[in-house]
Amino acid sequence: MPHPAAHLTDRTQATDASLAARLALGDAAALDPLYRRHKGQVYRFALLWSGSPSTAADVTQDVFVHLLTRAGDYDPARGSLSPWLVGIARNFVRRRAGCVESPAGDDRDDESTPPSAIDRRTPETVLLGNAELETLRKAIASLPPHYRDVLVLVELTERSYAEAATICGIELNTVRSRLFRARALLARRLDLDSSVRSAGSGAA
Repeated sequence: MPHPAAHLTDRTQATDASLAARLALGDAAALDPLYRRHKGQVYRFALLWSGSPSTAADVTQDVFVHLLTRAGDYDPARGSLSPWLVGIARNFVRRRAGCVESPAGDDRDDESTPPSAIDRRTPETVLLGNAELETLRKAIASLPPHYRDVLVLVELTERSYAEAATICGIELNTVRSRLFRARALLARRLDLDSSVRSAGSGAA
C-alpha cells in the first residue's frame, strides 16, 4: 500500500503544475500560493550559497519575478517545480557573485575520486559540528562555486543526487565526486578557522 506521504507529494506536484499553467496563461493570482509554498527553500538555498541575507532576499524576489513572467518555461514532464525554482535561484545567485560555469577541465580530478570514499560523512549535523552558523556560512561562501552548488543542494537543502545533477547540468558521478571534495574543503576551512580563533584566544 503506498505511503500517504507519496499521495501528498503527487498532489502537491499536480497542484504546482496547475498553478504554474494558470500563471503562464496570465492568472497572476496563481503566484501567491506558489510563493508561500516555495519561498522558504529558495531563500534557504540562496542564503547558504551566498552567506548573505540581503542577497538571499534579492535572489528570492528575482526567482518569483522570473516565475511570474516565465512560468511557461516550466515543463512538469521534466520534474517537479521545486528543483526548477532552486535551479533558477542557483543561476541568479551565481550571477550576483560574478560566477561563470566552470570549464569541463575543472572536473578532471573529480572523476578520479574513489567511489568508496564518497558517502562517509553524514549531512548537516556533522557539517555544523561545533562551529557557529555564521562561521559555517562564511566557510561555505569561500568554496569554489561548483563545489558550493552540490554541497548546499545535497547536504544543506536535502536535494537528492539526481536533483542536484539536473539543477547543475552535470552527471550523477560528478555530483558525488564534487560533494566529496566539497566536504573535505569545508572541513579544512572550518578546522583552520577554529585554529585561528583558538590561537587568538590564547594570545589574549
